[in-house]
Amino acid sequence: MLLTIVPRPDFRSVQSVPEKFNRYDPRADSFRATEVVINLGECVNVHSPAIMWCAVYLLLAKSRGSGCRLITPKNAALSSYLADTGLIPLLREAGIDVDIPWVTPSISSEIVLPLTRFRNLTEAEDLTNQIHYSLNESRRGAVSIYDVVYETFSELANNAAEHSESSIGAYGFVQFYSSQKKNRFVCGVADGGIGVQRSLSRNPEHREYGGYAWTAMERAVGELVSGTLSGYRGIGLFETVEKMRKIGRQLIIHSGDGIITKSGKLTTRITSTRLFPGTMAYISIPT
Repeated sequence: MLLTIVPRPDFRSVQSVPEKFNRYDPRADSFRATEVVINLGECVNVHSPAIMWCAVYLLLAKSRGSGCRLITPKNAALSSYLADTGLIPLLREAGIDVDIPWVTPSISSEIVLPLTRFRNLTEAEDLTNQIHYSLNESRRGAVSIYDVVYETFSELANNAAEHSESSIGAYGFVQFYSSQKKNRFVCGVADGGIGVQRSLSRNPEHREYGGYAWTAMERAVGELVSGTLSGYRGIGLFETVEKMRKIGRQLIIHSGDGIITKSGKLTTRITSTRLFPGTMAYISIPT
């Protein structure tokens, strides 16, 4: 079976993908696609959450034996940007076909950490140190915000490394965006693992919240809540969410078919959304 996925031209996240693809979870034993094609040909924008979804979906499908291909945007500048983010080199290294072989990374000054794989807490710590070094060398944005950037990334990466059980590992990404109106850092971590719902349901104290992905996610950002059996775990994610809310940052956690967004004092729960086959955490930090 050929599975061809064509997102909307302004590709913001998996929510830009047609709903029918919810039933094609590349983690599931029932996944039977012999070939998976993600066609970005008509895209005019591809945002960070969409980049992370493309990576996770294709890498999971590849791990199940599917032939995989990424059709890059007709817009050459956008294709070059995808190379800068690390998406194209990452897919090629995994043996996934990318349709324009002449596009290579230019090492954009805006990319703090290109999309990079990590598999455990040691590698997550190494990436955090890499971000620390890169920020201090480049002097992008306000120096006063650097601690927030790499501490936030560290918490998200540690959670993925410890809890995701992802067969393809986890992937981190940090970028600095500059504009006349506002500068910001974007931190993202994504994995192809078991998801918040299944992780949390393993702890008997929280199993009652595991009936739906969105209820599990809301519970998971509570104080001292963890998928482990330790009552003292889970402080980091709670503190991350609280910190983002107090200082006006935006946090999005998307796991399975549940998504929670926190921005300032606003909390939005979406109970019917597109499937992310694993978990993605995305934070935008103004500077």
